[in-house]
Amino acid sequence: MTSTPSRKIIVFSGGSAANSLVDVFNELIDKNNYTLSYIIPISDNGGSSSELIRVFGGPGIGDIRSRLVRLIPSTNAPILHFFNHRLPPSSIDASAEFITLLDLTSPLYHPIPAPQALLIRSIFSHLHLEILKRIRPPSSTFNFQSAAIGNLFLTGARLLTGSFESAIYLLAIIGGVDESRTAVLPAIVSNFTHHISAGLTDGTVIAGQNAISHPSAPTALPESPNVAIHSTNAE
Repeated sequence: MTSTPSRKIIVFSGGSAANSLVDVFNELIDKNNYTLSYIIPISDNGGSSSELIRVFGGPGIGDIRSRLVRLIPSTNAPILHFFNHRLPPSSIDASAEFITLLDLTSPLYHPIPAPQALLIRSIFSHLHLEILKRIRPPSSTFNFQSAAIGNLFLTGARLLTGSFESAIYLLAIIGGVDESRTAVLPAIVSNFTHHISAGLTDGTVIAGQNAISHPSAPTALPESPNVAIHSTNAE
């Protein structure tokens, strides 16, 4: 009989940066019978997250998705591979591959049990419906270019349930993440978009996590700056 965990560990981190430490934390909680919660920011606005935010609003999900997928056990390799997959860099090829996720012809589904595959497909079907409601071709379209499948799934699940937490729970359950010992929690529980900004000593303000992480030359951080971090949010 497993004893009740006596202590809890809380880790505040970004998405991919701390993924290399997941095995260390897993070993720690296994040896000491601890539980672990990762507190992850929702300000990621780079990559495919930016397109999802542009069309649907909502929290930046890239960092949450990155940690959830990293926690999927290797024994669940087909699901791990599925949610770690990105669509092609060509927008045309990416749109075509997304269609294969809708009609279940994608080879990514082949090793996945049918009940899970049908559940995943239902989330993508809802996402597709929401996309069709919003786009107005040719002036307004959705760009699937290099989209992370995990990001698409989390967005579809959030739109279906109306709850970001429920979307996280659903991906964790499908992935086999044991939430009784390891939980992934958003730093802010919200269905709105939240951005961070960095104020530099010269008065320049860099808005957005992606711009802060990868600043252009005119707004690149000077040597030894005093930086103030601000948080803003929008629907």
